Amino acid sequence: MFYLALVLGGIFGLYWAAQLVFAWCHVRWTYTPLPAAKRGTPRSVSVIHPIKDLDFELEKNLDSWLSQDYAGLVEHIFSFQEAADPALPLVRALPDRHPAASIQILVNPLLPGLNGKISNMVHGLAAARHEIIVFGDSDTRVQPDFLAKMVRPLADKGVGVTTCGQLNMGGRDFWTRFFTYLQNCETDFYWALFAWLGLNVGITGAAFAMRRALIEDLGGLQRFGGSLLEDTFLGNLLYRKNRRIIVGPFVECHVDRLEKDKSFNYLKRVAVGIRRHIPLERVGYAFLLSWYWILFLAALILRDYALLGLSLGFMVCRTAAGLLQRLVTKNRILAVDLVMPLWFDLLMTIYLLFPFRSHQVSWRGVNYRLSGDGTIEEVSRAPR
Repeated sequence: MFYLALVLGGIFGLYWAAQLVFAWCHVRWTYTPLPAAKRGTPRSVSVIHPIKDLDFELEKNLDSWLSQDYAGLVEHIFSFQEAADPALPLVRALPDRHPAASIQILVNPLLPGLNGKISNMVHGLAAARHEIIVFGDSDTRVQPDFLAKMVRPLADKGVGVTTCGQLNMGGRDFWTRFFTYLQNCETDFYWALFAWLGLNVGITGAAFAMRRALIEDLGGLQRFGGSLLEDTFLGNLLYRKNRRIIVGPFVECHVDRLEKDKSFNYLKRVAVGIRRHIPLERVGYAFLLSWYWILFLAALILRDYALLGLSLGFMVCRTAAGLLQRLVTKNRILAVDLVMPLWFDLLMTIYLLFPFRSHQVSWRGVNYRLSGDGTIEEVSRAPR
């Protein structure tokens, strides 16, 4: 058992190192301007922003999208669910600060049977004028060459989508730091690496770019709106159709203070999506997260003190890797970050492997009741 543990430690130690090297290189590429000679022929782009509520530093986020160094035509469509949305006045002020920008603002009710984000996106797509469609969440902030890097790969018809991981930054309290660590781990150090390697892990929905014709060929955005993880569903289908998934530049997501419930709802949302859309892979994913915890429990049960010491050493290495992940994602290391790597791995494993007693998930002001396989059965607005 001890020698098996040594082998596992060597394998997963190399894996943690590969995560860090990949993410560091991708962050460096994200912040390195794309030379004009490599941008290709500019194409007209419709950027759809599904918006629900007032994200932290929303004005800075949207300004970054409206200040792109891009030679082609760009229109921005801001799609809301409610006329009373607190973000609407800020968006209505954007034309005064960006008079040269092409801006549409839509307010439409939530479409029955769809999650809130997809509903906003469906309305936005119906109003879009161009063939290249970029979707960008309102909590994302991008670099000036972002559109150029996103659109360029779509010149290849074999490419299905360009999609992005998130660099989540900010916060000082435990639950905000946990949420940013959770999202960074899930998208930058697991999903992005696996997607770059060509594995079937879906896409991320923070920002992605596709050709309109391909969206229609897949059955439209409505096809994916019955899932809480519409991005995983979409990427899963593209993978089965042998369309390449390109990992685009990372986007920034700045936060201030988030409640505990948001972390647990996000965990449940991710776990439900994985169990529904990539069920065979979830056990392997859980093992990637929990192997050293398994060794720790085995050492306690067997009273094997050599194995116990080795498993504790692996925990120290995992903690060190997690702190380095903080630096790679442009975060300062705080004392609260010391517990995040082990806590994340343990909690995510539990959410992946064990069914929930409640099939209720709340996300961005909307309550969803889910079936056993994660399909949305009922949608209602959460009280403000």
